[in-house]
Amino acid sequence: MDNKHISFASFGLVVLDEIRFPKRKPLTNVLGGSGAYGWFCLYFDLNNQISDRFVFLATLGARLFLPSPLSRSLAWPIRIGNDFPDPIAELLHSWDTNLVITNEPDQSSTRGLLEYQDTTFGPKNFKYTTPILAIQESKLSGTALLSSKVYHYLASPQDMRKHFLNILSLREQAGIQHRPLIIWEPAPLSCKPENLQDCLEAAALVDVFSPNHLELAALFENTAATSDRTEIERLALKLLANGVGLEGKGTVIIRAGENGCFVQSSNLISKWLPPFHMAGTGEEQATKVVDPTGAGNAFLGGYSVGHLQTGGDIIQAACYGSVAASFAVEQVGMPEKRNEGDEELWNGASVLGRLNEYRARQESTGSR
Repeated sequence: MDNKHISFASFGLVVLDEIRFPKRKPLTNVLGGSGAYGWFCLYFDLNNQISDRFVFLATLGARLFLPSPLSRSLAWPIRIGNDFPDPIAELLHSWDTNLVITNEPDQSSTRGLLEYQDTTFGPKNFKYTTPILAIQESKLSGTALLSSKVYHYLASPQDMRKHFLNILSLREQAGIQHRPLIIWEPAPLSCKPENLQDCLEAAALVDVFSPNHLELAALFENTAATSDRTEIERLALKLLANGVGLEGKGTVIIRAGENGCFVQSSNLISKWLPPFHMAGTGEEQATKVVDPTGAGNAFLGGYSVGHLQTGGDIIQAACYGSVAASFAVEQVGMPEKRNEGDEELWNGASVLGRLNEYRARQESTGSR
């Protein structure tokens, strides 16, 4: 690993899933991550056969804004077992990131069983079927990961507290003085009313707390917050009132699907930002949204890079996130990347060009 200039590190499990649908043949060795939490999305061809294209969506969001060789400032640690398929490992390497694979030759890879109740990718149940190979902070000593400027976690509140204490302790031992930006995406299955207090306590440790609108509603048992902007705003303020971040100076970002995102900080910066592909803005825009799976994960990766590149401007960083999400929703699976001269194009579009377009739209409506 290059030991210089690590900007972004994203932590999550790599899981080989078996996926079952009613009255259909199960899909096996499907790359998943952090349980059924949407770190990866599946790519199906026209015959509903599983393809070998998958994407680690939080890393995608950051990768979009860091073309090669800047992409190597993205740190990506994973642990795999002795049964991990070589083609999938090769795919992960193709991103040209600082991918750190720890092989466990005496163990199986983390595997899970994901059972859908119907064929719409809706209600589902998930369980692990092998022991979990999680990333251990103790293994990061002496690596560039300890100097990362941003850490993104998808974790339960209990695990988030452990990760926070461990990573800061290791950085202190290594003589790293500056505090990183820590972004926490709560694990969906942990977003239950009985975990609300633990979530509030964990949110006080991190800099950005970002549930989506469904997770927010589940935490507070408030079904109105799944679609009502006023309720989303009220609950976001309630989170902030309990204290988010060091000295309560953190940020809450509610990722709200087709409604975009709501950004709220302790210094009363408050804004709704629409998705890049807005519903109702013309047939061409509407048909751009093919599969929203993973858009929120991509958002947070883009937000991370935007936060670094704009000096901590949370609204501008959210613009980066919204643009990153737009590339995630335009197809089922991974956007197509190609080089045109010195520029990377994703789905035939310039990432920075799209960012400038999105910013111009916000300015024309009186936004920053």
